[in-house]
Order: sequence, then C-alpha cells, then structure tokens
Amino acid sequence: MLSAILNRLAAATTGFAVIAAAPSGAAITTIDAAAASAALKTLLAAAVGSVYAIEIPEGAQPTDAAYRLVSARPVEVDGVRVLTAVTFVVTVRATGYLELMTAMAAIEAQVAASPGAISILDAMQDYDPKRKHSLLVMEMQYAVPAVAAFTGSSWPAVLVDVVGYKGDPDGAGLMPIKQRVHRSYRLILLADTDAIVTLRGKIETALLGWQVTDTDHPFHFVQGSSLSVPGGLYGWVDTYSDSTYITEP
Repeated sequence: MLSAILNRLAAATTGFAVIAAAPSGAAITTIDAAAASAALKTLLAAAVGSVYAIEIPEGAQPTDAAYRLVSARPVEVDGVRVLTAVTFVVTVRATGYLELMTAMAAIEAQVAASPGAISILDAMQDYDPKRKHSLLVMEMQYAVPAVAAFTGSSWPAVLVDVVGYKGDPDGAGLMPIKQRVHRSYRLILLADTDAIVTLRGKIETALLGWQVTDTDHPFHFVQGSSLSVPGGLYGWVDTYSDSTYITEP
C-alpha cells in the first residue's frame, strides 16, 4: 500500500526533490556528522582561507578559523527519523575588528548560498589580549536529511509513513465475515523555503478523493500541524486516511 501512495505522488505531483518512505531504524549519526563536517570545512575555507579541525595550531596566521563537532542528534517526528541535527562551534580569528567583520560577512554569504540546510544558532565576539586578535565564536548547525544524499537537491521532500490500521466491528453477524478496515498515513513535508502551503496543496490534489482500487474508499484528509525542524528548514505533517474491506477466506 505504501508503494502505491509513493507512485501516486510521483505521478501526480511536481516540485518534490524527494518522495520516499519514511526511514526506519536508528540513525547512523557518525556518517551524517562526517558529511556535515566536510561541508562546513568547504564553506569556511571559501570565506576565510585557512580552516582547521578542533583548534588553530601554533604559528598559524589570521584570518583563519577552527571548527569543533559538538553533537549529532537524530530528529524524529512521531517516531519517524527525518533528519540528523549536527552542531559545531566555530572560532574565527582576525588581526582587527574590521577584518573580523569582513570574515563574518563572508561566512554569512556562504551560509546563504549553501545548498545544504545550515543555520547560525548563536554568535559572540571576544578578544585575545595576549595575541591581540579579535575573535568570533559561532554555533552552527546542519540538518542532514535521513533519506537522500547530503546536497541541496534533498529539498523539498515528502516522507510517507503508515500510521496504522483499524477495523470496524463486524456488526452484521454474517458469515463469512466482511469487515471494513480504515488505513491512516502520515506525510511529512520538509522544505528549505516557506512553500509549505503550495506543497500541501499538491499533495491534497494528488490524494484527496483518490481510490487505490475500485473497491477501496477514497482518501480523505484527517489532520495536519506544523513541525519545528533545525537547519532553517520548514516542516509540516499531514495525516490522510482511506479504507478497504477484508473478508474471511
């Protein structure tokens, strides 16, 4: 049944980079952290030139930066893994305040242009009186998708999950038993722009009133709500339901 929904969305919608079954099982956070680390190093190198893992070595000359992995946390929606939130602390050095602000602006420009879902969570200025360096310490976070390659083509995405089946009581008392079964499905939307309304409309057009087979009851909307997801992403979850009949052999 899940494959039928995925095929329907693929055939009847446009604009989704990913249409997939929601992943199951534990996240392999070490792989996601490694992917995010490589992406962050590339981003920082484009802004400040010299970039180091963990700490800046003795003798290095600013302007430069160091990044340190803080955490890699799976993000779940009602038990479904959708992302890994990978958080770093980044320290940027410069010889003066103006040079530091130039580096900060270059990093912000790289974040804005990055195809990955990345955000700057916090930032503070500091000063090293011994070396007379201006410092900027930032907390940065990547949202690594659970079902696609770590690229900008991962968004927007819709992940489909089976919520459950529920049977009506067999009130007729007839034999053989014919019982109506209600099926519920969760559709998780993730986007890197505020296009949730448009994306929901595409799914509604594809599913509302659709029948998997001629003997099934049509799909109808049950409920929906917004999601809080990291990386500057927008999220929403909708639940749809249809029903079919099962009979005693």
